[in-house]
Amino acid sequence: MLLPRPRSVSKIATFTVIAALCVTCLLLIHVWGLDDAGFRTLRARPLQPAADDGLIPKKIWYKLGPKGLTNDTRAWTSSCIDGNSGYAHEFMTDESGDAWVAARFNASRPDIVASYLGLTIPILKADLLRYLLLAAEGGIWSDLDVSCAGVPMDSWVPEEYRAQAGLVVGWEFDVGWGENIIRQFTSWLIMARPGSPHLWTVVDDIVRGIQDKTAEHSVTVAGLRLDMVGEVVDFTGPRRLTRGVLKSLAHTLNVTAIDHANITHLVEPKLVGDVLILPGYAFAASANTYDEKLRDGLGPELVKHHYAGTWKNKNGGEVAR
Repeated sequence: MLLPRPRSVSKIATFTVIAALCVTCLLLIHVWGLDDAGFRTLRARPLQPAADDGLIPKKIWYKLGPKGLTNDTRAWTSSCIDGNSGYAHEFMTDESGDAWVAARFNASRPDIVASYLGLTIPILKADLLRYLLLAAEGGIWSDLDVSCAGVPMDSWVPEEYRAQAGLVVGWEFDVGWGENIIRQFTSWLIMARPGSPHLWTVVDDIVRGIQDKTAEHSVTVAGLRLDMVGEVVDFTGPRRLTRGVLKSLAHTLNVTAIDHANITHLVEPKLVGDVLILPGYAFAASANTYDEKLRDGLGPELVKHHYAGTWKNKNGGEVAR
């Protein structure tokens, strides 16, 4: 005759099943998320820790606004994700970005935390976040309106430069603009090893700029408005990136300034110190015009920027409604 199962054992078994289900649900929530546009977004994680081989980590960073992905940005980001299966990727949100900055820098750089969390202008936060992520974690930053042109990311840095390149940038404006143009690196696509001193210089310059502007206008960081900071491209965008990188590079090379004649009008990648500068056709083919006789010798277009310009409004980007 079968003896009745003790009630305590039954309770333990029931609790174990419920606990297992809860853990499973939490894991699924951690890996999968629904963005505000109703799309299912995979936050891919490496199956194992990335090897610390001193190279640029194989991870693509994205930042979602409150509206999430659109049909266009889903297609553009998928072209890079699906075409580079060996790369992890992560879609940061306003909430996860705030949490990461607070956790990562609370003890070491409270000035960064105060500046970042205090900002209410979306594009300023997005710009600062990209530099922070790459400086601390390394990898590849890509804006949502960038699509890949079918060239594997593994080949973006020529073999002869991979051991030396700690930061990879590409010209946005270089060839076909004359000499009066203000040249700048693209900020929509940047590649870096963790710890780049040049990106830390950019971060420090932005934090100092925020402190200066709040003092100038007698406001808190949250009180900063677009009309107070001037041009975004100068304050946190590509011109700020370009100035900071070249300033830091000159310091590390112990020169007064980087000779622009040595790094402009590029038709092939140029390594200066540990910064690899790619020609305009790499990240910004549509923004550069090359002489007909040069075109056959140029390398491939790596990405296409679609200039969605979601930050160009009175709010400085998407805001939650």
